[in-house]
Amino acid sequence: MTEQVAADMKERLTFLGIGASEKALIARIGQQVRRILPPALDRFYRRVDETPALARFFSSSAHQNSARTQQEMHWSRILEGDFGPDYVQSTRAIGNTHARIGLDPQWYIGSYGLLVEGIVAGVIQDAWPRQKQGFLGRLLGKRPSGLTSHDVAARVGVLVKAAFLDMELGLQTYTLNLDGQERSRAEKERTESLSALSEALADSLDRMAEGDLVQDIDPELASQAARMSGAFQRACNGLGRIVQGVRSTSGVVEHRARTLSSSSEDIACRIAEQVDALGTVSRNITQLTTSVKEVAEEARQADETVEACCQETGQSTEVVARTVEAMAKISESSTRIVQIIGVIDEIAFQTNLLALNAGVEAAHAGDAGRGFAVVAQEIRALSQRSKTAACEIKELISSSMEDVERGVKMVDETGAALGNISASVNRLGEAVGQIASGAEAQAQRIMDINTSTTQLEAVTKTNAAIVRQMSNSSQELVGDAAQLMKIVMNFKVQNDLPAQHQL
Repeated sequence: MTEQVAADMKERLTFLGIGASEKALIARIGQQVRRILPPALDRFYRRVDETPALARFFSSSAHQNSARTQQEMHWSRILEGDFGPDYVQSTRAIGNTHARIGLDPQWYIGSYGLLVEGIVAGVIQDAWPRQKQGFLGRLLGKRPSGLTSHDVAARVGVLVKAAFLDMELGLQTYTLNLDGQERSRAEKERTESLSALSEALADSLDRMAEGDLVQDIDPELASQAARMSGAFQRACNGLGRIVQGVRSTSGVVEHRARTLSSSSEDIACRIAEQVDALGTVSRNITQLTTSVKEVAEEARQADETVEACCQETGQSTEVVARTVEAMAKISESSTRIVQIIGVIDEIAFQTNLLALNAGVEAAHAGDAGRGFAVVAQEIRALSQRSKTAACEIKELISSSMEDVERGVKMVDETGAALGNISASVNRLGEAVGQIASGAEAQAQRIMDINTSTTQLEAVTKTNAAIVRQMSNSSQELVGDAAQLMKIVMNFKVQNDLPAQHQL
């Protein structure tokens, strides 16, 4: 079974509602129907024997028994619920046999009606045998067999649909067989009637191939195939109009091709000039990029130098701060020394008083106190020298403290100056950093411009090559147009046909 036949069978089964469940139902009741089939066939063939129009197709009882056996085998395939290749082949054999023996479709359909009547009656009688049943059973539609009216309707319905499917397939084969015979006879007559016309058309086509588009078909032959002869005549006229159109447009094409070639040459020259100009621009931008890179590098080095200067200035500020702190400690120590010297001066003063008192007492003692007086005199002298030294040290310390105060003031001024210098250097560093960043960004932008210019130069060169190719193609088109004009002039056409497809 071919794919087309399988698709047709699937479409029929889908339309009739014979799916997997219906096929399963047919197979399930197949044994029951096989028991019903022999009595139904007996009644059918008794009716055949009583009908002369059907009895004449059987030459003997053996012939009729053979047909009955084939019929039982065919119904066995139907009752398997498998409508596959074997089933289709069986229906085709039945249809071909009916067409071959000349069985009229009315007897085929009537025979199916008798056979289906017997099968359906048997199925219903098996499902609903004549037995008494209660009111509740009648109310619920149940039968002693356990089948409801819906179950019986489903069985009868699927058998009827299977029978109609089988009948339709047999009739289709019967009809196709008869149609094939009729088509063969008609095809033979048509082939003979068109043979002469084909010869005439072949001769005309040969002349057309040689360029003759002014010709007519013999009216007697044309009457046998008016559509074909009319189409041939229209083809000749249409080709004639096309040839005239090609003639009229070939000159226009040649003129436009020459114009296009000239324009292409002019464009090619201009693009070549653009390529040279872009090359110069690209070289200048390359030099500018190098210069900007150098500026950016120098700005970066200056930024590093300024940063180092900022670090050194910060260190100097720290040194000044430590110097101020050290001089403050010196001033504090000098103050303490002054205090100590004051104590020493006080001690010297008290010692001088004690020595003076000792001298007075020694004078009162006379000769006995003379030695003590000498000692007191020496003590006074030492006390006076201590006081003098203390005064000198105090003056020196005071002078040193003034110097330290001036130094502290100068160091403070130096620290402030260094702070200002550090701030200025920091601002200078920021400015130089911005200059370096700007120079690098500018260098990058110039590099991008250089890249774009290089790409533009490459694209322009490509365009120049394309334009040169277009110019060459235009020149070739001029030659092709002239050659086309030479070719179409070989055709013979009617002068009064309007030209088509003009440019």
